[in-house]
Amino acid sequence: MTGRWVVYQLHWLLGITLGFVLALMGITGATMSFEDQIMRALSPGVITVAPREAPVLTPDALLARVREQRPDTRVEGVFLSARKDEAARVLFAGGMGGNRGERAYVDPYDGTVLGRATGEEFFAFVRRLHRWLALPGNGDGLGRQITGAAVMALLFFCLSGLYLRWPRRPLDWRAWLALDTGAKGRAFLWSLHAVIGTWVLLVYLVIGLTGLWWSYDWYRDAAVQLLTGQPLPAREEGPKGEKGGRERGKGEAGPISVDAAWAAFLAREGDHYAMALLTPPGKPDGPTRVRYRPLGAPADQAYDEMVLDTATGQVKSESHYADKKLGAQLLAGVLTVHRGTYFGTGGAVVFMAAAGAMPLFTITGLLMYLDRRRKKKAVRLARGGAQNAATTAIPPTAASATLTIAYASQTGTAEQLAWRTAGALRDGGLAPEVLPLAKLDPKTLRGRLLVVASTYGEGEPPDDARAFARKRMGSPADLGGVAFAVLALGDRQYETFCGFGRALDRWLGDSGATRLFEPVLVDDNDAQALHQWQEQLRSIGAGTAPDWAPEAYGRWRLVERRLLNPGSPGGPAYHLSLEPLDQPQPLWAAGDIAQILPGNDASAHHRDYSIASLPSSGRLDLLVRQQTRPDGTLGLGSGWLTAGVAVGEEVRMRLRPNPGFHAPAAAVPMILIGTGTGLAGLRGHLKHRQAQRQGDAWLLFGERHAATDAWHAEEIAAWQADGTLARADLVYSRDGQGYVQDRLAAQADEVRAWVDRGAVLYVCGSLEGMAPGVDGALEAILGRDRLDTLTAEGRYRRDVY
Repeated sequence: MTGRWVVYQLHWLLGITLGFVLALMGITGATMSFEDQIMRALSPGVITVAPREAPVLTPDALLARVREQRPDTRVEGVFLSARKDEAARVLFAGGMGGNRGERAYVDPYDGTVLGRATGEEFFAFVRRLHRWLALPGNGDGLGRQITGAAVMALLFFCLSGLYLRWPRRPLDWRAWLALDTGAKGRAFLWSLHAVIGTWVLLVYLVIGLTGLWWSYDWYRDAAVQLLTGQPLPAREEGPKGEKGGRERGKGEAGPISVDAAWAAFLAREGDHYAMALLTPPGKPDGPTRVRYRPLGAPADQAYDEMVLDTATGQVKSESHYADKKLGAQLLAGVLTVHRGTYFGTGGAVVFMAAAGAMPLFTITGLLMYLDRRRKKKAVRLARGGAQNAATTAIPPTAASATLTIAYASQTGTAEQLAWRTAGALRDGGLAPEVLPLAKLDPKTLRGRLLVVASTYGEGEPPDDARAFARKRMGSPADLGGVAFAVLALGDRQYETFCGFGRALDRWLGDSGATRLFEPVLVDDNDAQALHQWQEQLRSIGAGTAPDWAPEAYGRWRLVERRLLNPGSPGGPAYHLSLEPLDQPQPLWAAGDIAQILPGNDASAHHRDYSIASLPSSGRLDLLVRQQTRPDGTLGLGSGWLTAGVAVGEEVRMRLRPNPGFHAPAAAVPMILIGTGTGLAGLRGHLKHRQAQRQGDAWLLFGERHAATDAWHAEEIAAWQADGTLARADLVYSRDGQGYVQDRLAAQADEVRAWVDRGAVLYVCGSLEGMAPGVDGALEAILGRDRLDTLTAEGRYRRDVY
């Protein structure tokens, strides 16, 4: 569990919960972006009036006419415009819990109440959705807490998304902003999610930071203190302790005249204002406030304010937006910043588009989450579902219905296909038992047997089947009455293509078992051969299932290539680093395999390389030695990676799980043995142990010269210093130190002591020379039977090539 993993988990968890709230808030926010302009266009004769030669009514006369028509309401303020074609707006008391009170448009020439604008009820509902999801309690209810939490989540998404997608080359603008329109499936979803998210990142940060202003009092207080250096002024309390209350009631005195104050305001400003909000005093001796926006003001809420003596019109105080410091300006126009109008019409359009795009991230995030769930479910069904079905569907006495699937797997592919086979048969109403070939007992075998077997190297069995091949397949067994079929996995590059699978097929036939059908030979996950196996399964009762097509190759960029052994007598070896181009950083485990498509040629045969890093590093590392053919030309895969593709160019690659070389589930001692580029697989495990704060590891690594081939010497020294490595034996053959198998033999007692206290043995490197030599040394130290037992227990694992 790394910090990056924790951030990723929180990112998607909050995304699939509060993401839907943010999507709704985004849509409603975008809807309100041009609310006034929309209502103005829809409401001629209400928001706008026909201009006349007659003068407009004074505020006292206007409010008197309104009171005549609406005697049961109380006016809290009136908006007056300098424009001759603009209706006045009267604000009535009655808004509670953050709601606006009713507002009505009034003809400024005769005081006729024109009613409400078309769409005002709609926008009022949209506003309630936006602010508190239109839940009961309004601004004092649960809805405000939910939307506040969603805004906090939005800020977390911005920062965590930036962290999770931070490229190795942050100065490359394409890595940040280039949308990959050619990608498909999950890769395209990720491109939309991450790249467009980067486009709107700053906008969302502004929306989130200003949105919290209405969500939390503590945030508002802190923002005022931070931006102005002063605490937030206390709000007025009404007679019943209501915030912003006005000391008026049914027994109040008659209307207070505000004409003197308004006349004084006009004398000062004339017609140099666009809109003014006149607020009558709350008590007879109180002042009149006029908040007004000067003509040409840059934002629609950049208001100046004048406080006047209501009776005399004397100006008691005034403040101007332009005179305020930036922090105070931002606070005075926090709504304009939130909506983007602070940045002009262009800003409003950008903010509207960004808010409207918010559902995109909810949808793409959800689809990627469902894709992950689907894949995880497929793995669970493949590996466990069939076994569960077998134990519940078939009584132990139903020998005639016995169906067994055995697998022999080195890297996990055969095991996965065995479970897929079981899933297909389960869909057809059967319930097979799945087990490793090593646990198959020919003496008790009955019914039908399906075997999925991989071949290692030149016809060798996988490690977990070596004991079975040696002990069981040396002579025929008595398998009369057993019907069988074999799915053999291999690689046509080797002379003995599918050698072990064919040997199994011959042995089963020689043992008296009957073939259900001829063995199916699969070259490198060939889709056509796998389809043939599926068709044969249907002939014996399997259900219909999609073809088992291999994963598609992803697009990666080579970001680093560093020569590890300059001057070495051996072939040049390189440390390569790659980063994904069209997908989020994929997850893999120590021991997994990267499959490279040489030349990005879809018709080429892929090359497997042990991964030398963990996802937490942000890049995928490989160690590749340049291979040379007898004619002097470079190997197809190694030559292209080390000399063909340029740094910065694209590499097609896919990742393959290698459960046979994964880290042990428990924290146990570990002996890691390898040579040359075999250090790649061991390096991944050492990084894993370092991240897990597990020590008690012993590295035996062999190369040629200490002077030229001390690969990653600084890392190895650091692992020794921090306790990850309890011991490191670096063996250099050309310096007269022998080979790693010689060092093992010399440390036989120490090896036995480590194994006796539970150590696991992991070997990574060349199948020719090193692997047999190490295996022979371990056999001499531990005995073949004990080594077979360690293999069966998963304590002796090899990733050799």
